[in-house]
Amino acid sequence: MAGFDLASSLVDYASVRSDVRLSRMMHLRIGGTADWLVEPFDEQGVAATVRICRERGLELRTLGGGSNIVVADAGVRGVVMHLGNLNRVQREGERVTVGAGVTMASLLRSTRQAGLAGLEKLTGIPAEVGGAVAMNAGTRDGETFEHLASLTVVEADGRLGIRSRGDFAPRYRDGRLGGAIVVQATFELREDDPDAIFARFSASLQQRNASQPVSQRSVGCVFQNPEGDAAGRLIQEAGCKEVSLNGVQVSSKHANYFVNDGTGTAADFTALMDDVRRRVFDAFGVELRAEVKFWGFDDR
Repeated sequence: MAGFDLASSLVDYASVRSDVRLSRMMHLRIGGTADWLVEPFDEQGVAATVRICRERGLELRTLGGGSNIVVADAGVRGVVMHLGNLNRVQREGERVTVGAGVTMASLLRSTRQAGLAGLEKLTGIPAEVGGAVAMNAGTRDGETFEHLASLTVVEADGRLGIRSRGDFAPRYRDGRLGGAIVVQATFELREDDPDAIFARFSASLQQRNASQPVSQRSVGCVFQNPEGDAAGRLIQEAGCKEVSLNGVQVSSKHANYFVNDGTGTAADFTALMDDVRRRVFDAFGVELRAEVKFWGFDDR
């Protein structure tokens, strides 16, 4: 936008950089540049960013851990806001309030050490808290919203507010936040012996490491599980396990994970998705729906 200096407008609220390559911030290590990357200092900075983008007509995307996003090779226009500075963890009794930028791994360590149980069922989710809430991230053992008590959010108009768990109707892999941006989440947990929590945490982690390519670059599950079935099973039975396109391959460990060897592109990833989706439909008549989010694509 000619004559507009976003950095000056947000100087008291956030760090602002222009033409930032996003690939290094993505688990998949794929993607082009963002016009602006904004990193708010605190919750007020998030609100200010939302207001200014709205006033200026700038498209705004919120980035957490980058674990379920594919960014187009051509990048994205507008503003990408990363919430990594919102990293406080506070405990009050059996309630824990955490900033949106806290990683799930860090949250699980904190609650385990404090003897607070409930979140270990989310072991291994490679996300930050804000993103985990937004997509109601989960495992086969449970989902993020199960122990959620309340959220502090920035609404679409830039207002800060507190919303209770009952204000939302989350569903599978969708927190249904209605455009609100999570800046804090409060979880209601229960006291338990730290050693017992650690044992459950370790068992979950061991199981995840055995069944998923956690050491490779991926975006987690690519497709949603159809009702009553598993996308990974359908992909494998359709003969797609280990199918590859340039640097992107269907994982040999879990067929609903696509891994990047470091040379793949977003175009490779989406083309492989389309091929797998077609093969599954031809074999079973099931139309797989994407679980991963796409930024900068016109046709997704």
